[in-house]
Amino acid sequence: MAFGLTNKKKDEEKTTAAVTKLVEDDVQVPAEFQKYAGQGLEGMTKDDLKMPRLALAQGLSPQLNPDDPLYIDGLKLGDAYNSLTGEVYGRGPWEVAVVRRDVPRWVEFVPREEGGGIKDLNVPRNDSRCEWRTIDGVRLPPIATQFYDYVIVFLASREVIAASFKSTGIRMTAQPWNSLLKLRGVSKPMFMGKYALRSVMTKNPKGSFASLQVVNAGWVSELETLQFLAATFEAFREKEIVIDREPGADDDDIDV
Repeated sequence: MAFGLTNKKKDEEKTTAAVTKLVEDDVQVPAEFQKYAGQGLEGMTKDDLKMPRLALAQGLSPQLNPDDPLYIDGLKLGDAYNSLTGEVYGRGPWEVAVVRRDVPRWVEFVPREEGGGIKDLNVPRNDSRCEWRTIDGVRLPPIATQFYDYVIVFLASREVIAASFKSTGIRMTAQPWNSLLKLRGVSKPMFMGKYALRSVMTKNPKGSFASLQVVNAGWVSELETLQFLAATFEAFREKEIVIDREPGADDDDIDV
């Protein structure tokens, strides 16, 4: 998989490296070029990168439209994919661990017709932009968007990726996940909890859409995996991360 703290030998790589693999691990480097390995990446840490998000293909996702520049070949409705690399994960299930859970945050985006992008990454919760409005008798949603953000690890591949939820995704996935995290108590590290995550199709008055379903799947007990999770936990502790989330990447009302 494409983004993560890869399982290298050096402790520094375990705790600071975050790389996008553009080639397969089994590709051999000819001897004459091995001296160039790693050169050009000096000083680059995860703070210099945009973290990919575990996204879901919805009915209006441009990634499903063959005529759109964002089209991803082989992606199907309901599939999960890497928002940065376009790698398709299917519908799961995947066993994952949580190495970071952020407090809910509000983000203001530049309107799409003005080019999109993030205008304010940290809107205070008591800001008027976080409140519903009524204009000319019409009730309108807040200007800022609320997000529940996590950093998770796919245990099978040790890929690290963000899981970010807004709107319906908060109610259907984030809040239940928080409850599962809380019910495990505080006697064990958060990252020891193992969860099964999968994409499921759901219906509401607006139609069918994909959402992530999470259930408990036991505990992580393998020592090497725990060491990796602990290193990842430390690497992301109290670090500001920029998640690859742009308005319009998913349907506004059912974004995950």
